[in-house]
Amino acid sequence: MPTPNSHKLLQILTATLLLCAAALANAANDRGVFWHAEKGDREIYLLGSVHLASADFYPLRETISNAYHQSDVLVVEADVLAAESDTELQQQIMQESLYRGDRNLKDDLSSEVYAQLQKWLQKRQVPEAMFVRQRPAIAMVTMSMVEMKARGLDPSLGIDRHFLERAKKDEKTIIELEGVLSQLRMLNSLEKPDLLLQQTLEELREIESFLPQMTGAWKSGDSDALYRLIIADGLAEHPEYAPLYESIFFKRNRDMAEKIGETSEQHPSLFAIVGAGHLVGDKSVLKKLAKQGFELQQL
Repeated sequence: MPTPNSHKLLQILTATLLLCAAALANAANDRGVFWHAEKGDREIYLLGSVHLASADFYPLRETISNAYHQSDVLVVEADVLAAESDTELQQQIMQESLYRGDRNLKDDLSSEVYAQLQKWLQKRQVPEAMFVRQRPAIAMVTMSMVEMKARGLDPSLGIDRHFLERAKKDEKTIIELEGVLSQLRMLNSLEKPDLLLQQTLEELREIESFLPQMTGAWKSGDSDALYRLIIADGLAEHPEYAPLYESIFFKRNRDMAEKIGETSEQHPSLFAIVGAGHLVGDKSVLKKLAKQGFELQQL
């Protein structure tokens, strides 16, 4: 019964990592999930994040690049570049990502699911001994990343990294909404690792069939369709998983919108990059900003 739980979790991860990237490959002609919020002399640009892309993703359409140049501050969920250069933070990330002692992923999986995982590891030529040190949710993310790379997508070309690199070069202020550790701890709080990994394996085999819906919705800027695909369908079919969506989306939306609003009081022009799933639906970051008095326009 809890299968849609992990099904939607994988969609949450892959929608912004893989599917939106594919939709934006011809970004010059796509509307995309890109919004402008304005309140008095304060303005915020909000872009749905794409963490992996391909070389033909760039250059980004002019509207997005101009918005970045016009903004005083870059706001991101997590500054991954800072994390990569911070030795102490890297150690903390490692502690959150890996099992301690002799325990490993095999201890949390049934023999059937572990056998399926072994087949996937062999197919993708991923060393088993190293992989199984990862905690379940981190393993799920790693599997998604491997599949995306197999399809020609590159994390070094991701939109978050692209703008972080530009901001550091431009000496533009960078503000985190959450941070890498916070996100890792949220992932590690997910329950039932056996079901999580089993559904991950199943969904990774079905990514191709899911692509057209997501890419079509992204290209047309259809926020309603994106909300249905990422959130609404799962909630309608299994309302008992409302607490899961509350922790992954809605609480984070409230927290991020509050911090974005507060940041805009200190820095009147912001360019914010968040996951596309946080910009759709009645409980989205956009709706929370509207309640703060911001006027919204999709660009």
